[in-house]
Amino acid sequence: MASAGGTLVETPTEQVESKDPAGAAQAETAATPPSTEAMKWGSIDEVLNADLIDVPQDAWYISVVCMWFTCLYNLIQGIFGGLVKMVFVCFSVGTCWIPCSDKLCSAMGSVLMGRPLFMAFTWWRYVLSALIALVANGKSRLALFMWEWESFGSGDYWWHGEGVWCWKYVDCERILKSYQDRKAAFGAVRACIPDLFPTNLLIFLPTGGQESHWYQMRDLLHAFFLDTGLKDYRTRMTQLPGKVREDWKNPKLEDLSDLPLVQRMVSKCIFWMMFGKWVSDVDADVLAKWRTLASQFILPRLVHRFLFNLGIKKVKQTRAETVEIVKKYEVDGVFYTMNGQLGEKYRKKTVVELCDEVMFAIGFAGIGGTCAAVESVGSFLQCKIPAESAAKHIKWGQYDTSEKMVAKYKANPEKYIKETCRMDPPVTSATTALMADTKITLKGKEYTFPKHLLNQYVLSMANRDESVFKDVKPEVFEPDREHLNKALTWNGAFGASDEGDFPRICPGRYLSLDVTRTIVHHALGIRAEETASTLNGHEVRVVGNERETPI
Repeated sequence: MASAGGTLVETPTEQVESKDPAGAAQAETAATPPSTEAMKWGSIDEVLNADLIDVPQDAWYISVVCMWFTCLYNLIQGIFGGLVKMVFVCFSVGTCWIPCSDKLCSAMGSVLMGRPLFMAFTWWRYVLSALIALVANGKSRLALFMWEWESFGSGDYWWHGEGVWCWKYVDCERILKSYQDRKAAFGAVRACIPDLFPTNLLIFLPTGGQESHWYQMRDLLHAFFLDTGLKDYRTRMTQLPGKVREDWKNPKLEDLSDLPLVQRMVSKCIFWMMFGKWVSDVDADVLAKWRTLASQFILPRLVHRFLFNLGIKKVKQTRAETVEIVKKYEVDGVFYTMNGQLGEKYRKKTVVELCDEVMFAIGFAGIGGTCAAVESVGSFLQCKIPAESAAKHIKWGQYDTSEKMVAKYKANPEKYIKETCRMDPPVTSATTALMADTKITLKGKEYTFPKHLLNQYVLSMANRDESVFKDVKPEVFEPDREHLNKALTWNGAFGASDEGDFPRICPGRYLSLDVTRTIVHHALGIRAEETASTLNGHEVRVVGNERETPI
């Protein structure tokens, strides 16, 4: 079987304090960067309303109209497909009972032919089946993935969307440690660009060396915002607990169940840590939409158009409002500097394009992901199953009361947060592509899939692989489990000895952990100084972007 992975490439170092925001990757261009006067800000409306890219034929409006005319018929099929595993598999990859159904009557067959218009009917019933299955599984993505995996016989792979999905820890780890041939796709479906997602969003860029777009963007994000060794980061982190305390009076544990409050506070904290500005409640509520609109990002263009593009319009409005907040608080200057330090090949024609890309990443991953983490920790502390979580796959074990949970959190906040996010991760999976023609077995039948076919690796299931997390059952909450740092929650083994071998590990993992701990500490009445500079009452020394935790 050909490998879906590749060779490990050089990645931006995160162990050395970045005193020069230009970074090594921009050495050849940083000497003579264009002046800010020479760069135009541009129009965010022009960015959002640019020509659509890579729209499949089955998402053309003629297909959408036909889907509406046959809505009842499609819905009936969708109900069966979303509730009956055998039917779901049939709609996904065909069945051996009907000759050529895998090629002519399935979503997989449509994808392998380029999603032509004449096979649009396979997608009408398929997308409704997937949505009904999601609702039937409590709107939990993890529960849906496990249901689909079981539908395909609980093997190494299954089909969803436009690609194959894998879940075993060894497969996910292999992909995460390798070169990734990424493209504009999300949830194993081609992304709606540029209206829903920015075209060159960091998660869409293939892994590469110092000359690559991915390397330069990641290096700039680290150098300007995410290096915990930077003076600005340390100063803001020290001041953050006081900011939270001034804004959030009379905190209590139950406040963590107030999702608008939590999302507003996370938005303020993330913006503060990035730009040193504490935004108003009104602006924080705008930024919090990056969390509340999360469900829109997983839908393919066919579904968005079927729903009159209402979701895309909301996201476009949020992207525009986020850029306006950047201008309002007069922090747009950093994007002129960043654009000037990008290699000439990747420099944006207008600065607002870069601002939109960076703020999308900050909103989508920084705000949305951290909100999810705080919400999950808040629920776990009260022995409540978080909304849209896989309830039957979460067991409290020995921590079956809120008092025990709080005591365990206070004993080691970092372990508590990591274990919570292992069980209920903010990011459940990620999209890459096969690096070579690959033989894969689906439901007992072997297929040879072409190079560049989308390949989704499921972090949330890898984090429950009993071959790795075997000292305590994976579905049982246990912050003291032996291999906690092997969890792939942040797109790599955060805290493990081989953490540096994961080139795409989340560059904002420390920021997410810091903000989560700050907010939860405040809700529990733990002193601010412990949040800012200590762990369990012991001083934690920061070296570059790495922390030396006391033994």
